[in-house]
Amino acid sequence: MLSELLQLDIYRFFLVFARIGAAMMLLPGIGGQLVSTRIRLLLALAIAALMVPALAPLLPPTPSSPAGVLRVLAGEVLIGLFLGSVTTFLMSIINVTGAIIGFMTGLTNAFSFDPIAEQQSSLLTGFLANIAMLAVFSTDLHHLMFRAVIESYTLFQAGAPPPLGDFAETLSHLLTTAFRFGLQFSAPLLVFGLVFYTGLGLLSRLVPQIQVFFVAMPVQLLIGLAMLMAALGTMISLFLREFENTLIPFLPPG
Repeated sequence: MLSELLQLDIYRFFLVFARIGAAMMLLPGIGGQLVSTRIRLLLALAIAALMVPALAPLLPPTPSSPAGVLRVLAGEVLIGLFLGSVTTFLMSIINVTGAIIGFMTGLTNAFSFDPIAEQQSSLLTGFLANIAMLAVFSTDLHHLMFRAVIESYTLFQAGAPPPLGDFAETLSHLLTTAFRFGLQFSAPLLVFGLVFYTGLGLLSRLVPQIQVFFVAMPVQLLIGLAMLMAALGTMISLFLREFENTLIPFLPPG
């Protein structure tokens, strides 16, 4: 009797850990390479152990065959990866914004490590990503990420086949939203860049002797960074609102 109960608890634990651990691999600020793998693993194990008693009524019974166990675990991992990808796609709003602003201010060739995208990105992209991640943790929106993962058991039933069509549609919509918000956030500097480069083209035609790009580069940097600082507060506020509005549908009403 004791061995059967222990086996059942281990099955439930790994079932919960599969979804939570897969999501935490991709959650921004937690799933990055700068965070120790052991810390991420221990955090996922601790959360899974705490949530097993609360989620036990929502978990399916133990399948009768090893193939059934693998099928259920694969579905849980897929759901966890989807939930982590949702937050990753939300953070890509900042990456698109930083890339466009970098082109408009002439800082595209200044590279730094972006902890969110985990790659070398433009200097402004890394700066905006750090500011956005700090804002998410300062406003406790990271709690919303964890709640979305935990409450997903009421939205995506454990053991049931994952709705792959809905997953693909949601991620494609988020990708479109990220590009749209990136353009909207960078719109002031995009307009400035178009006007500025048009003026430089006219100036180079009127006075070919002047090295217009050499002369105009300090002005471009100064004006571009000043406009960025003026719009940064509004930009981060709108990003946090979109971040919250996207994760709230994954929570139960009330």
